[in-house]
Amino acid sequence: MRRAARTVVLILLAPLVPAALYLIAAAIASRIPANDDWREPDSGITIYVQTNGVHTGVVVPANAAGVDWSHRIQPGDAPGWSTTPGWLAFGWGDRDFYLNTPTWAEFSFLRGLKAVTGQGSTLVHVDLLEDVRPRETVRPLRITPEQYHRLAAFIDTTFADRREVIPGYGPSDVFYGARGHYSAFRTCNVWTSEALRAAGIRTAQWSPFDDGVMRWASR
Repeated sequence: MRRAARTVVLILLAPLVPAALYLIAAAIASRIPANDDWREPDSGITIYVQTNGVHTGVVVPANAAGVDWSHRIQPGDAPGWSTTPGWLAFGWGDRDFYLNTPTWAEFSFLRGLKAVTGQGSTLVHVDLLEDVRPRETVRPLRITPEQYHRLAAFIDTTFADRREVIPGYGPSDVFYGARGHYSAFRTCNVWTSEALRAAGIRTAQWSPFDDGVMRWASR
């Protein structure tokens, strides 16, 4: 009986082992910096790293350093876009989860499981912003024009080759078809870190969670 009970306990605990290893790996890797020698320049272009408590993204000027987003984002894509926005907030994630989970009230375990197993396609989410104010969840980073060009290039290559425009949650946001597959190992927050790393900015080596990304953004 004792041996049988031990076997049952091991069977019940077995699924928890991969989850525990995943959390340990995330905790360690999110504290190891990429581009550790990066320092903010005295002058340059201000961008922002933001989080909603789960999902991170990058906020950039709509017009800076000669970067033109009009081949990706055009007037009329979002119904509330009547004037050129001051800022563009970019995020990336699973298509099905993005479109069918506008709030956590619509969360579905099966939809979440599908996302983390990398079964679906992805979207770029863009918020059109008139202004950005630094706060705990929106942190500024100053970078050089060359670093901004590298960041913009990474974001640009995330868009799918075929232009696909999908209505957002409100009048000032919109989705676009994207490349890549979301998974437990490449989450929206990993994408944000990849974008910053591609620009040469200090960030986490790997962080599937938002706190690991925000840790490296100045307060």
